[in-house]
Parts: sequence; C-alpha cells; structure tokens
Amino acid sequence: MKYTSKYWLFLLIGLGLMLFCMFYDRDGKLSKGRFIALFTVGTACMLYTAVLGLESFTKPSDSITPVMASIMNAMLVSVYVFLFVIGAAIVTYVLFKYLKNKNIVVLEHVAIIAFTLVCLAFGIFVSYSDFWGGKEIICFLTMVLYVGCLLIYRPYVTILILGACFMGFYKILLTYQGGLTFQKQDIVISGVVQKIISGDSVNYITFFISLSTICFAIYHGRLNEARKSKALEKSAKEDQLTGLYNYSYFSELAEERIRNLTGDFAENVLLFLDVHNFKAFNDQRGFEEGDRFLITFGKYLSDAFRGSLFARQADDHFVVMTKTDGLTDRLNALNDLVHDYDDEILLGINCGVYHLNSNREDPRMSIDRARYAAHMIKNRFQTVCIEYDKTMSEAYHKRLYIINNIDNAVKYGWIVPFYQPVVWSDTEEVCGCEVLARWMDPVYGQLLPNEFIPVLEEYRLIHKLDKAIFEAACRDLREAIDAGRPVVPISLNFSRLDFELMDAVTELDDLAAKYGIDKELIHVEVTESALTDNFTLLNNAMNRIKELGYSLWLDDFGSGYSSLNVLKDYQFDVIKIDMRFLSNLESSEKARTLIDCIINMANRINMLTLTEGVETKVQAEFLNKSGCTRLQGYLFGRPIPKEALYDRISKGELTVSDRRL
Repeated sequence: MKYTSKYWLFLLIGLGLMLFCMFYDRDGKLSKGRFIALFTVGTACMLYTAVLGLESFTKPSDSITPVMASIMNAMLVSVYVFLFVIGAAIVTYVLFKYLKNKNIVVLEHVAIIAFTLVCLAFGIFVSYSDFWGGKEIICFLTMVLYVGCLLIYRPYVTILILGACFMGFYKILLTYQGGLTFQKQDIVISGVVQKIISGDSVNYITFFISLSTICFAIYHGRLNEARKSKALEKSAKEDQLTGLYNYSYFSELAEERIRNLTGDFAENVLLFLDVHNFKAFNDQRGFEEGDRFLITFGKYLSDAFRGSLFARQADDHFVVMTKTDGLTDRLNALNDLVHDYDDEILLGINCGVYHLNSNREDPRMSIDRARYAAHMIKNRFQTVCIEYDKTMSEAYHKRLYIINNIDNAVKYGWIVPFYQPVVWSDTEEVCGCEVLARWMDPVYGQLLPNEFIPVLEEYRLIHKLDKAIFEAACRDLREAIDAGRPVVPISLNFSRLDFELMDAVTELDDLAAKYGIDKELIHVEVTESALTDNFTLLNNAMNRIKELGYSLWLDDFGSGYSSLNVLKDYQFDVIKIDMRFLSNLESSEKARTLIDCIINMANRINMLTLTEGVETKVQAEFLNKSGCTRLQGYLFGRPIPKEALYDRISKGELTVSDRRL
C-alpha cells in the first residue's frame, strides 16, 4: 500500500469515470442495475480517501528540501481530495437521476474537471518524486498528453491549460528562493549533483509545442465531425426546402405523442393538406417560384398551427397533428392566405381530417386515412376540409385489401376472366369476345373492375392483374380448342402501365407460344388515353404488336382529347367507338351524324369499326346501315364466365360465325 496506493487510487478513478460515461443517458431514466453500479463506484471513491491516513508523507531531509516536501505532500493530498469530489459528484448525480429523473449538468462538469485535476496532480507527484532521483518526467508528460487529448477545448483554451501546466511544473522543478523568485540550482542527492540541464529544457518545450499542435489537430477534426454530425442530424429531422420537420421525424414524434394521450382521443386529429392547382402554378411560374411558395406555405402553416406538430410530407403535401379546438377557423384562414398568394392562378387547400380513436394508433396509417379523405375533395375549391368517416373507412379498408392481396388473387385464381360477345352487325353472329377481369374474393365476394382497377393503376400494380388475365384467357382458349368447342378470337385490354412495368408484348407472345394459340385469335386493345404519354415507348410497342401478327384495336375512341392525333400516329385495324356516342341516338340528329362521319373516316383510312354499348335494336339497325361492321353491348350479352358463354352457345342463344375479317 505504501508504494502502490496511488496507482490503485488512479485505477479506481478511471473505473468510476468509465462507468459514468458508459451509463450516462441524458434523456432516459437510469436503470436499477446501472444505478447500483455507479452508486457503488462513487461510494468506493469517497471511502478510498480514508487511505490518505495510511500514506507516508514526505519529510525534509538532506536530499529533500522543505519546498520539495511541501509540493509532494500538497500533490498527494490533492489527489485524494479530487477523488472524493469525483465520488461525491457521481453519487449525487445518480441519486437525482434515479429517484427524480433529473439531470444536474453542473455535476457532469465537476466530475470531469476533478478527473482532469487528479490526472495532473498524479503526474506531478510521481514525476517530481522520480525526477530528483535521476529518472525521467515521463509520468507527468503522459498525464498531460492524456488530459490534453481527452479534453480538447477551443485552441486558446488549450494553449492556456497546457501552458499553465507546463510552466507550473517547470517552475516547481526550479529551486524556490522566496517571494516570486525561482532560480535554477544544483541539488545534491546521495552525493550526486542533480540539475535541470539545458537540453532537458529544450526537450520539455518541444514536447509542449508538439502536444499543442496535436490538440489543435484533434480539435479541428472533432469540430468538423461535429459539424457533419449536426448537418446529418438536421437533415434527418428537417425538410431541406421549408425547414419544417420531415415526414419520418414527424411520424416518430407523433407516435410518441399519441402513446402519451389520455382522455378523449377524438379531440386529437391528424391532418393531410394538399394545395389545389399547385401543378398549374409550377408550370406557369416555374419551379423556383414554386419552391418559394412552399417555403411561404410552411410559414403560414407554422403560424396557423403554432404549438402543434406539423411537417412537410412531400411535394405540396403537408401533415399536422393538432387539437380540434378552432380547427375550422384555422383551416379557413390558411386557405384565405393561400388563395390570396397569386392574383392570376387560383390556389387553395384541401384537407383530410382523421380523429384518433385510441393511443395505440399508428400515425402513418392515420395520415394515410386523412390523405384518402382529402383525395375525395381534390379540385373542389369550395370545400376546404372533409372528415374521414365510416363510409370512407369501409372503402379505405377495401382499397388496402386490394393492394395487399393482388399477389394472393393471382396465386389462388381469384382473378377470373369474363367474356362479353362481339357480333357482326349484319348477321349478329358472334365474331369474338372481349376479355374482362372479375375478382372473385373469398372475403368481399365479386369485386367489379371499377373497384380494383383504379386502385391497382394508382399503385402501379395493374400489370400483375393483366398478366394473370392474359394467361387465363389463353388457357381457356386452349381448352376450348382441345375440347372441340366453337372458337372465336378474344380481345385483351392493355393498360398504359403494362408497357412501363413489364415487357407486355413479349409476355403476350410468350403466352401465345406456351398455349399454342394462333395469333389471329388474339386482338390487342389499347385505350385512347393510354397513348397520350411516352410516345416513343408506346409507338415501339404498337409496331412490335403489328409485326408479330396481332390485330391492334383502339378502345374508347372519342373519349379523350387527341383522338385524331392518335389515328394519325398509329396504325390500328379496328376502332372501337365509345358508347357515349350512342346516348340519345334516337332523338339526336347530331349524334347520328357524328357516328356516320367517324365510320366513313375510318373506312377511308382503312380501319374497321366496332361500336360498344349497344342496348337497343334501333341502335343496332342504325349502326349496321351506317357501315359499322361489329357491335358489342348488353343487347347481345353481358360479360359472363366461360361456362355461361358455352351454355348460351350450346342452347342456340348465340351463334358462332365462321367468318374471319
């Protein structure tokens, strides 16, 4: 103990600070195990100071001057004093942290500063003892190096600390003469003259300069890392454009707030806000001005919902978690600000509102429901907000069900092809069938196309359904051929997304080869609206369809804005005239004239015509006289499963034509 007590003491200090740093947690409550560990170490540090009574204090002698003895004894006492301070700081800190979950920041600094002073006092004590015994001052230099690298402050603070340490120890090594006078003197120890030689002084100063340089380098390295870390932390929390929270961080904070809610949960709402007509504003004013608007809107939002939680989700979409008090007034005021932003372009907001039902809800799902509600009033400028209700909930859950189960529907055969007859206008014999998708679901029963097709298109999943229908139709056609049943061509509907999300033409050709289907039995239908975007991709696909030998049909002709351009740019075999042209056909001369013109135009550019939506004999007779070659509609049959189609044919209700055209 006499010769190693200081080393055991220093080891105990290091252990205490190591545990303190490991278990330090400013935000969370201290666990019981960590509390016991830190409390034990802190108490041990305080109790260890009792060892000071067992220490042998240095006494003046022939080899040790009174000044040397005083310095060594002062350093020894200071080590134990600082040890007690560290232990007391740790014990006090953990008591407050564990019992009251409070942080006393000053205790953190007390523990660190006391640790620094212990290191320096330990280094001075050991090196001063060894120096006059003819040994080096390595312990002091090591401690200063350790402290200098551990506690890196700003450069001028580092210079001050290191300068004071080095100059102080250097002066201590000189013989004290009284007052402020220090003088380099020789000291005789055991008959040997001990002194600080000039070379040692130079090495001493060189080490000081080197250590200062190292500290500066470490400081700047840490500073750069801190700046990068701060920038990363900021980017992880903030939207770069508006300065609001980003959606990811908003979700974390909202989830925490929801978990802490008590009482009437419905008073708390999640909002999804969308800006009406922002795309037009971007197109006319430019993206730079659009960014300025979003920044301004972020300021409007923060003013309107001060004290609430809000963020930018993406594009012109923003989300808010707030209370219901004064909600309508705040939204109306926000809408007025947006409306007045531009004198020429009409702007506004539409907001979906979702009321919380419990403190276990997922904020992302809640926002998605609010977004679904907001979508219901998109482009309805007179309506600012709408609440998510039971009807929307049912539709929303069905929507989610469709998205989540499209793969199961394909895998388990829930996607079933229905067939609607197409007839020759002159004989009304069946010359083909359009293949239409139906979803026979085990939960919802039969889902109609208007329930699942828009959802699958929005989420870019429609190609999975279409591929399944193509294969089912080819398989049914193969079975009919093998069974010797009457066979008619089938027409398959292609979505615009089919050409983007898969190689639709190759998929079709592979299926035809797989089931051995003659290409004359497959007609490809492409809607007019599908041909308005990505001309190069679609034009190449249309050309490949024709080159491979498939008949190409234009569906819903006249339903869009660019019908004539489509006829000019693409070569179709058949034009399907949209059913809306038949509306009020019997009483509207204009409707009859338009149909006549379309049929004559198609004949002149070598395209055949088919009119869909035929429901009366009068319509059928008029179309036949006008030269339309094919008809389709409820007059000849609704979409039905293949078994029902075969049944009608076998009963003679439908006659299959031998004519091919």
